[in-house]
Amino acid sequence: MRSTGLVLACCIALLAAAPATTAQTRAPAAHVTVSKPATSLPGSTYAWVPMPSTLPAESDPRVQDPALRARLQASLDTVLQAKGYRRIDNIREADIAVAYRVGMRDLQEAIVRDTGLATAPESAVECTGEGCSQIVTRGANGAPTIKVDATDLIEGGLMIEVIQPSDYRVLWRALYRGSVRAKDAGTVDLDEVATRTLKQLPRAKTE
Repeated sequence: MRSTGLVLACCIALLAAAPATTAQTRAPAAHVTVSKPATSLPGSTYAWVPMPSTLPAESDPRVQDPALRARLQASLDTVLQAKGYRRIDNIREADIAVAYRVGMRDLQEAIVRDTGLATAPESAVECTGEGCSQIVTRGANGAPTIKVDATDLIEGGLMIEVIQPSDYRVLWRALYRGSVRAKDAGTVDLDEVATRTLKQLPRAKTE
């Protein structure tokens, strides 16, 4: 089935390795982008369709975990049903198809701390043949006086697509993305993730 790629420029960590019984629920910095809005969708029945992994972040073992995927899909089912949709297994009989993609990756964010460069004499700024640096100055012992703070992050993303089964046309699409510090990672509330991701999905038409 054709589909657009999953954007993973800035995303959310959906699950860390810690067990749910001991990990704390976190509220990662995240937001939802609806790139394909709709005011209504055809019918009220839906069926899940698989969406193959295409990006390295989608192959991360943490998001390939069957237990995570089952929990996530169950959370999405709950929100869809609350909006009036009814799940069926036969895609040929469904009014719409629903697919999701999820990815995760580790990265490190580096922030240069100002250690008094604003008042440093011009002669103290580090210069090379390509010009003078705005972030490096030398102290009394000749060593750079900048400070770089590094933070380990986990990024991930969840994309939901609603597809018209007859011609594979995308009717609605949303991407939930954000990040969380690795040291703060715990079990994220997947019900909250599902609710926020599907918030702008139109309610099912009533007969």
